[in-house]
Amino acid sequence: MSSSASHTILACAGGIAGAIEAVLVQPLELIKVRFQLNHGHNGSIISCAREILAEESAGGGTTMKVSRLFRGLLPELCGMFPTRSVMYSSNEMAKRLLLGNDSNRKQEKMNEETTSIIALSGAFSGVAEAAVVTPFQVIKIRLQAKEHLGKYTNSLDCIQKLCREEGLLAFSNGLSATIGRNSVFNCVYFTVMFKIKQLSPTPQDSKVKATVHSLVTGFVGGVMATMCNAPFDVAKSRIQAQNSKSMEYTSTIQALMKIGRAEGLTALYKGF
Repeated sequence: MSSSASHTILACAGGIAGAIEAVLVQPLELIKVRFQLNHGHNGSIISCAREILAEESAGGGTTMKVSRLFRGLLPELCGMFPTRSVMYSSNEMAKRLLLGNDSNRKQEKMNEETTSIIALSGAFSGVAEAAVVTPFQVIKIRLQAKEHLGKYTNSLDCIQKLCREEGLLAFSNGLSATIGRNSVFNCVYFTVMFKIKQLSPTPQDSKVKATVHSLVTGFVGGVMATMCNAPFDVAKSRIQAQNSKSMEYTSTIQALMKIGRAEGLTALYKGF
């Protein structure tokens, strides 16, 4: 199979997996964003879910609706395929660039990939991924933020109002924080996965064992990566939720420092 065909398959698989994941975890994602945007003490996941279910939407009405737990799903889905595709393909591209152009030497290096190559490739893929996902994240956060309830009726209405009231640059709000979030996550995630597979190779004698091994490896990698990138995610949500013309947070570093000073360092892990 050619390299381009392999990249295409990898990109498509990443996009499909991401879309399925987005639908399944959307209610928890909404609750996470609400926790991140809250400057005070957060209650339980259950209490937050109940509050969201009872909220009045832009169209009016206060009846309990499960669909409210899926606010922001459309931009998440629209952005999932291109961003996941870019993440996996750019990660592979970066590894190939770092390994060099000599085909014989490249094969030798690919057989002994170093941790530094894996880490750098992951970080690079996070930058490329962030460039694609940021506009979708801005729309999603605006739809999910409690302070914007009733302002946007749907994703298209949100896009139109952002263009009219804040300009096209509003869709790049939080880009640096998103780069930090995605680069750190991908760097740690791919590195941890690589090291675990080095120390504990995937079992070949049983499909069940191989599946369990992959699930555990992915879980450990995901938890460790989230522990490292959570502060950037909080900063991203705060920056993207605010109006571009009256910004409390002006940069990623300023947001991290302000949140830490005003709410304590644990606030940087809200929604974790």
